[in-house]
Amino acid sequence: MIRPNDRSIFFTFIVAVVAITSNIAGAAQRPNIVWIFSDDHACNAIGAYGGRLESENLTPNIDSIARAGIIFDRAYVGNSICAPSRATLLTGKHSHLNGKFDNRGGFNHDQQQFQKILQKHGYQTAMIGKIHLNGAMQGFDYWEVLPGQGRYTNPQFVTAEGKTQYEGHSTDIVTDRALNWLDNGKDDVKPFMMMVHYKAPHRNWLPAPRIMDQFRKRTFPEPESLFDDYSGRGVAAHKQDMSISRTMRMGGDLKVTPGSERAAWLEKHPLEGDALVRWKYQAYMQDYLGCIAGVDENIGRILAWLKEHDLEQNTVVMYSSDQGFYLGEHGWFDKRFMYEESFRMPLVAKWPGVIKPGRRNDDLVQNIDFAETFLDIAGAGIPDDMQGESLVPLLKDETPADWRKSLYYHYYEYPAVHSVRRHEGIFDGRHKLIRFYGLDVPHGEEWELFDLTTDPAELTSIYDQSGQSRRIEELKAELDRLKKIYNVPENGGLPLRGRPSKNKPNANARTLKFEFRQGVKVKAESAPYLPARGIQLTVPLTCRGNDGVLIAQGGASNGYALWIKNGILNWTVTRNDVPTTVSGNSRIPDGQHTVTVRQEKSGKATIAIEDLLVGEGNVGGPFLAQPFDGLSVGEDTGALVREFFVNKYVDSIGPVQISLIE
Repeated sequence: MIRPNDRSIFFTFIVAVVAITSNIAGAAQRPNIVWIFSDDHACNAIGAYGGRLESENLTPNIDSIARAGIIFDRAYVGNSICAPSRATLLTGKHSHLNGKFDNRGGFNHDQQQFQKILQKHGYQTAMIGKIHLNGAMQGFDYWEVLPGQGRYTNPQFVTAEGKTQYEGHSTDIVTDRALNWLDNGKDDVKPFMMMVHYKAPHRNWLPAPRIMDQFRKRTFPEPESLFDDYSGRGVAAHKQDMSISRTMRMGGDLKVTPGSERAAWLEKHPLEGDALVRWKYQAYMQDYLGCIAGVDENIGRILAWLKEHDLEQNTVVMYSSDQGFYLGEHGWFDKRFMYEESFRMPLVAKWPGVIKPGRRNDDLVQNIDFAETFLDIAGAGIPDDMQGESLVPLLKDETPADWRKSLYYHYYEYPAVHSVRRHEGIFDGRHKLIRFYGLDVPHGEEWELFDLTTDPAELTSIYDQSGQSRRIEELKAELDRLKKIYNVPENGGLPLRGRPSKNKPNANARTLKFEFRQGVKVKAESAPYLPARGIQLTVPLTCRGNDGVLIAQGGASNGYALWIKNGILNWTVTRNDVPTTVSGNSRIPDGQHTVTVRQEKSGKATIAIEDLLVGEGNVGGPFLAQPFDGLSVGEDTGALVREFFVNKYVDSIGPVQISLIE
């Protein structure tokens, strides 16, 4: 018998039991979500997709997900470049609405993101690995991410508490940290959503040593278009800078360094022309596919953990990548273009009891759909401003009658590394209409049209062929319709010549002359505005045999630095993560000197002491974006323009004169 005074206590107890029971039941009913993501994984490098590499058995674990569930044959990205793709993943919006157009500008974490909604809906959320978005993550109960691109070897990770470095290979460590969270951080009552994002196989393609050793002995089939001459396409294909023949670096990309096995082989077997391209392709494939094998091996570890802990049946496992990648097709590596190898991305998923094993789907899906899919799986409401569609009906083999019949694409990052012109386009499952526009495009606009039924390799545009006018008119009308639906501003909303750092207005955007003294530190929005400009620096200094940085602006993504090492003057420019250094040919004498560095918009750079030319070279072109970091004289503060091994200059530096060249 319950006494009156005990009734409130008893009632509270019953409520608590009911709440706990409900939470446990909810966890059982609502599936866990494991979202595995890699960087630059081409569909052609997954066995389940077929193609020329199918027989190489590169991805047995990814293939097992496809066999147990579904493979999407027509999954596409909306902007084929790393950071914008990930911003779309989180927000469910195209680049022009989430504000992340390219790899250079900042990302507003305060905006709505799917994991924030899941968190409010009772899910425990975690993010481990590469996200490539600046700033602190939001909406995750736990996050441990690689800064920027991250490193393959002994990578550093950032958390809400600070930075930690781990020894080993990045792919292995991302998995280690994910399993550590599952073992020690996961709430056994709540359902969870865990994102496991690998750096691999991003350039410069460095597999773990255990994998590298076996892949260096393998030979892979070539694509038919390895020696494409681009005769059937316009200026964009002709003027790109992403070819295996001329762009791929022997040292940084292919590891042909003094004393290396590859360097020794080439010394004994000197190659040139097509033979050298073929050799570079094989070296590229050995390293790239070795990275893929490492990702697949680690996916196997995650699948094994779920099975071992009896969570396999109540967990949705999805695998994709931020975009596709060129594996020698058209003679290229990298991505960016709306051509199929870059535009198309892998997507496989399993959901026991919901997805029938062994299914394939050929509906048009896009990365704007991911956020809504996760929310739908969790039973959470989907905000009206998300621009995708939930894939859950497709997972259940219940494609809606009104499912989309076309896709919109828009690439913005130009001028930039790889020199791919800005373009937008539409794909209806058969025809692809692409509009290249803006800087360095003839007459400001150039169109291409492909019929993938008759020309699946997209070798010849039929835009100017007779008999296509009606088709072009229909596709342009559909392109306009999609732009209205997605609220796309004119030219995507991005100015032709770039944007200031972090979307802050630059106070000196029109100022061409500056003077800075030793010890000064200037914020990015007040520093010289660099995009699409050249620069000349005049630096009076006193030398007493010491090394150090004379002046630096920007960081490891974009910027410049003038520095001395072992008495040699060096001018380093980074353009979208790629550093280039022009060095002097002799030591700078002790005493007082005036150093002049001049870099033309073409990229031609010269170093002079007084009037004597001591160094010249080319850094690849003009500055591409306003750096995130500011300017400092006498040291490089913030993110380093490169790993100098020297930093502060202890001798005197006179007032530095800077002139910008328009």
